[in-house]
Amino acid sequence: MSQLANIPDDSSGTHVAVIGAGFGGISAAAYLAQAGYAVTVYEKNSWVGGRARVLNRDGFRFDMGPSWYWMPAEHDRWFTDMGAKREDYYRIHRVDPSYKVYFGDSLPKEQRNEVTVPADFEGAKALFESYEKGAGEKLEAFIGQAKRKYDFAMSGFIYRNFNSLLNMLNRSVLKNMRQLNLFTTYRGLIERYFTHPYLKKILEFPVVFLGSFAGKTPAVYTLMNYIDFGLGTWYPEGGFGKVVESMQKVAESHGATFVFNAEVTGIRSSGGRAVGISVRHDGKENEIPIDAVVANADYPYVEDQLLDAGSRSLPLEKWDNKTFAPAVLNYYVGFNRKLPSLAHHTFFFDTDWNDHFDAVYGNRRWPADPLFYIHIPSITDPGCAPEGHEAMFILIPCALGLDDTDELREHYFSIVLDRMEKLTGENLRDAIVFRETMSIREFKADYNAYEGTAFGLGQTLFQTAWFRPMNRSKKLINLYFAGHYTVPGTGTTMSMISGKLAAMRIGNEHPHGGPGRGVSPGWR
Repeated sequence: MSQLANIPDDSSGTHVAVIGAGFGGISAAAYLAQAGYAVTVYEKNSWVGGRARVLNRDGFRFDMGPSWYWMPAEHDRWFTDMGAKREDYYRIHRVDPSYKVYFGDSLPKEQRNEVTVPADFEGAKALFESYEKGAGEKLEAFIGQAKRKYDFAMSGFIYRNFNSLLNMLNRSVLKNMRQLNLFTTYRGLIERYFTHPYLKKILEFPVVFLGSFAGKTPAVYTLMNYIDFGLGTWYPEGGFGKVVESMQKVAESHGATFVFNAEVTGIRSSGGRAVGISVRHDGKENEIPIDAVVANADYPYVEDQLLDAGSRSLPLEKWDNKTFAPAVLNYYVGFNRKLPSLAHHTFFFDTDWNDHFDAVYGNRRWPADPLFYIHIPSITDPGCAPEGHEAMFILIPCALGLDDTDELREHYFSIVLDRMEKLTGENLRDAIVFRETMSIREFKADYNAYEGTAFGLGQTLFQTAWFRPMNRSKKLINLYFAGHYTVPGTGTTMSMISGKLAAMRIGNEHPHGGPGRGVSPGWR
């Protein structure tokens, strides 16, 4: 029998359909089910997690999407809200060193062009001091201001829905405007503290996750450096696949139903409300009546493909004027031996930094000699590879909408291997067991991603809080959004929180009519 046959009937209360089982969708489903709503999650693919997808092959396991487990306390908070304990589902490990950076010959006469950043903050201060006199104390001051911004954001912005501009520009924001550095660039603030180019680049790299570059991003986002140096980089045992599977189990324990290989092909509306969804499942088209919808599918796709023109909050052409996080060219490579010269997280910043970011955000093109990042989870989690082997994930940030051919993928894989072999002194090609690749084509086909974006909407000043696309439709009063296009922002943690924010809105605006506790503890 089709899982669609298990949809709750009217007697079970308010039925909420969630489109997409990414971090935001799972989170929204869990909160709503906990509060007594009848919740069904429809996922077009066969796996849970959306971009947090897993590749298993020949004893290797790869996280195909997210690889940075930041802000662990917020993940723990999610489980606590659910009446659960994260440690009952998976363990986390501090990654140490936090990461390694190869700068190659990017700084003439510099002898130490291979930098390993320790997890210990005192060690990080000593590292900075070794490159620039006084930089250790300056790092402490810099991270201190970043922490103040982080604390302010967490208390005043991240867990809030914004109903108006005045709701965002409250007395607290106005009072702290100067300290937030809203009109100073990320790079400009870093340059007030440090002069050594290696140190500046180490502090600038988190901007990649925000969908911008340091010369354009407001310095308020240096809070990312506190997340890096203050809260640390962690790894969930079993990978991100284990994280989303655990979240699914929690949501199901509260009564949420998940239906996979079920593609929502339309949202029907009448009188300013969403009244039903069309679902393709088991080769059949199904019409499902609903009381509310949470769309965790990519926001532009939902607006352009699932809604009629009169129900769209933002015409497709308006999305063209927004700033998006980059697309990526990814490789998943199995090696038949250990790779001692590399770390769990390793960056290769040995080519022209500004040229690469111009290729991504300026004059869009494939970069001539790209920066890239590698993730080797098997260093921390032996279960990711057969004994004595390594599982490597390579990521090259690239511009949206580029032609993505097999020839280009081969070309860039060769470039990446040449540079890794040169800088590490290792012969890597002879140790490769297999390789898979994923880029713009797959992101469009598998995730309906706008122009193939990997991380969704960028996190710029005018795409933050009230200025970010709302998590409730302007046209349909019971259509809500979760994920990395809406509040609070991009990334897995923010997407998880976005599900809570969407559920909060539904809890306040569409109280359920069935059994349950209403708006649950911890929502406000």
